[in-house]
Amino acid sequence: MEMLFLEKLKVKSPMAEICKNCSGEIDLNFCSNCGQKKSKRIDAKYLKDEFQYVLVHTNKGFFHSIKKIIKAPGKTALEFIDGNRVNHYKPIALVFVLAGISAFLVNTFVHPIEIYKEYNKLHNIENKAAMIKMFEVMTKYKSLFMLLSIPLVALTSWLAFKKWGFNYFENIVAMAYFMCSILIFDLLVIFPMQLLITTNFDLFMSLIPIVQNLYMIVLCFWFFFQFYPKKDEGDVVLRVLRMFFYFIVLTIILSVIAGLIYFSFK
Repeated sequence: MEMLFLEKLKVKSPMAEICKNCSGEIDLNFCSNCGQKKSKRIDAKYLKDEFQYVLVHTNKGFFHSIKKIIKAPGKTALEFIDGNRVNHYKPIALVFVLAGISAFLVNTFVHPIEIYKEYNKLHNIENKAAMIKMFEVMTKYKSLFMLLSIPLVALTSWLAFKKWGFNYFENIVAMAYFMCSILIFDLLVIFPMQLLITTNFDLFMSLIPIVQNLYMIVLCFWFFFQFYPKKDEGDVVLRVLRMFFYFIVLTIILSVIAGLIYFSFK
């Protein structure tokens, strides 16, 4: 009781700094109550330290994740979901950044919209304003469409692998890594190919989609072999095929809904 009474009478040290966030006492560098760092006046050194921390920390996480995804995308997704996250760039944010970089490079140096128009002219295909506008929106807002596609693709993977332990939200993270792998391939392989064949409209419009689709199919199997390393490969193949089926059905349903909405407004 005496100790409790003395503890209540205890006053804060006159030398201790008071936390600007919760008014608690800062013993060393951080507030023991809310965790806020000991404040100091903002000056040139403060801004330099902050900029250096953000730059080094971001680059470390970004390039670490890129390297891991290139080597083993499915294994990287599994590690992140299992809790190994401290050195990784957040997967959803990584999709947004990579898609933004890809869209910027393609629109700046390749100009796919102009290639699309010239291809139609070459084959006497009418350049319909609606189709050109849709193609332009898909190209310009690639980051947004990639992000929006993640929950839909995750739904198909969750349905296909539902009994194997991972919930829908964990599938969203897994499919974010899957998208990252596609985007990295686009940046390292597809973009250089596009630069090389920008003047060959037929090759550009035929070869690029074929290479992209083949890679996505191969990647899907490779990804899930790594994501479920303890499962029989034959079972993984069957569930990946089931995922393809669900994706096709979902795409048809969404296309019909989009078409009905478009024609109703038309």
